[in-house]
Amino acid sequence: MHVRLLDMGMVSVLRSQSIYHGITQCMKANSDPAISIMRPEATYVSTGYFQEVAREVDLEYCLENKIPVIRRHVGGGAVLLDANQLFFHVMLPAARAREFGLPLSLEERFETLARPVVLAYHKLGVNASFRPINDIHVNGKKIGGTGVGEIDEGIVFAGSMMFDFDTALMARVLRLPDEKMRDKVRAGMDTYMSTMKKELESLPKLEEVAEALLSSFEEIFGITLIPSMPTPDEMDAIYEWDNRLKSDSWMNEIRLKEKDGNQVKISNSVKIVQAMHKAPGGLIRGTMRVVDGVVDDVCISGDFPMSPQDCLSRFSEKFVGVPFDKNEMKRRLESALNELKPDMAGVDTGDFKQLLEQVTAS
Repeated sequence: MHVRLLDMGMVSVLRSQSIYHGITQCMKANSDPAISIMRPEATYVSTGYFQEVAREVDLEYCLENKIPVIRRHVGGGAVLLDANQLFFHVMLPAARAREFGLPLSLEERFETLARPVVLAYHKLGVNASFRPINDIHVNGKKIGGTGVGEIDEGIVFAGSMMFDFDTALMARVLRLPDEKMRDKVRAGMDTYMSTMKKELESLPKLEEVAEALLSSFEEIFGITLIPSMPTPDEMDAIYEWDNRLKSDSWMNEIRLKEKDGNQVKISNSVKIVQAMHKAPGGLIRGTMRVVDGVVDDVCISGDFPMSPQDCLSRFSEKFVGVPFDKNEMKRRLESALNELKPDMAGVDTGDFKQLLEQVTAS
C-alpha cells in the first residue's frame, strides 16, 4: 500500500495541530492514508478532546507567560509540547482501517499503532515497550503517550518521539490546588518519565530519529511512503482549523452551558454537584447543575479514550431533565450506555456507575 508522507519540518504552534486536523477531515472512503511528521517552533499546551480546559490548565499562568493552549480533536490529557519532540500523525479513512491492519476495538488499535514507535525506539537503542492503555514505556518509565481521534470520515493516530521534556514547566501549567501538590506532580514525573536524553549516552540527530520512525512504519504495516504535500483542498481545511482551534467556542466546548441569571434567580433550589473517578483508562470528571431537583445540564470530561467521539456529549444529554434521584439516574445511565454502545478503552460501565454514585452523594 502506498501512503503519503508529509514531512513538514518546523511549523508554527497552530499549524502543528491544524495540519493533521485538516488532512484527516479531508479523508474519504477511497483516500490514500498519510503520515505526517513535524516539530513546533515554540512551547505550548495541548489538551485532550474530552477535557474541560479551564479545569485542567492554569490558563492565567499560560496567558501571563505567553504559552498558547490548544484543545485538540484527539483524546488523552493535557501535555506540554515543544521542539524537543518529533510529532507523528497517521491519518487514514475509517473505511480503510481494516485494510491498514487495524482491529475493530479501540484498545487493540492503540497497541497495533504503537508497534512502529516501539520498534523505532529499539533501533535507536532504547528498550521501549507498549503499556496499555496507550503508553510507551522504557524500564518502567513512560517515554510517551499516544492518542486517537475521529474527524468526519477520517481517523488520526498521534504521538511523539521524546528527545527531552521539561517536567518543571509541565507541572506549572497544570491547574493544581497548591504548590505542595505541584511539587509532588513534578517529582512524580521526574521519577516515572523518561526521554532519549535520559536513556542514551548521546542524543541521536533529528534525521536519525525520523528515519527510524518512518522505516518502522513501513516495516510493520508493509507500506511504501511517498513524499507529498497538502493538496489545495487540504490547505483549505487546514485554514479552517487554524481559525477553529484558536476560537473560544472550540476551547470551551466541554463545560456546563451558560444559563440566564434571571432563570437561576427564579428557582429556590439551584446547585452544582461535582465528582471525579480514576479509571484504568484515565480520569473521568462529572459536573451537574440541578434546578428544583431536576438535572438542568451535565458536563462529563476527562482524559480517557472513547469512540465515536460525539458519544460523550450524546451520553451527557441523556441525563438532562431527569430527577436528581440516585435510582432514576442509575436507570438512565444503563439505558444510555446500552443505547449508545460506546467503545471505551480502559473505562467501563462500572466506572461511570462509581462516578454517578459520587455525584448523587454530593
